[in-house]
Amino acid sequence: MGFNEKLAAAKEKGRPSRVVTVSLDADVSGRLYDLEAEREVEKGKPQDDRLAKTSRLAEILQEIEAVKADYAGTLVDLKFTRMLGSDWTDLTLVNSPRPDSLPDKVVFGYNFHAVTRAAALQSGVVIEDGQERELTEEEWDDLFQLLSGGDHQQIADVVYALNEGESNRAVELGKALRASTLVSEMKSDSQ
Repeated sequence: MGFNEKLAAAKEKGRPSRVVTVSLDADVSGRLYDLEAEREVEKGKPQDDRLAKTSRLAEILQEIEAVKADYAGTLVDLKFTRMLGSDWTDLTLVNSPRPDSLPDKVVFGYNFHAVTRAAALQSGVVIEDGQERELTEEEWDDLFQLLSGGDHQQIADVVYALNEGESNRAVELGKALRASTLVSEMKSDSQ
């Protein structure tokens, strides 16, 4: 396949994107954790089957189901799309590595969290009722104020993977496969 065919195929696919689901209510997960711990305590107590419908364990199980429904209501889907390479590079150039961050200095060469946060604002949308909607800078700030560390890292990892990590890995894999194909062809030609 020649360059023009490869280019046409890539254009047809479009830019890769990924959806990240985050929760906007840490209190819900805390309540769920507490109820699950209480459930385990109640399970260890002797149960009177005559009181099964009104037992504390039955009440806890109902409360857990209600909290799980609340938790589902706190979830938000964010979609991130690979940026133009020049835009990503610009972000990495203006966000110097933090002096106290070994990964910034040794692995990335830039402030990983500042770059991925800025890239999230430029390349991310919220999905509401199946429709994509851009967020304002104020909405992004509010969102990042509410996110847990794990959710923040999940966004950072996906943004990095889309813009740098996956493409680097794909290029290295492609080069290795191409090299092994050339070696194989040379061996078959010499026989």
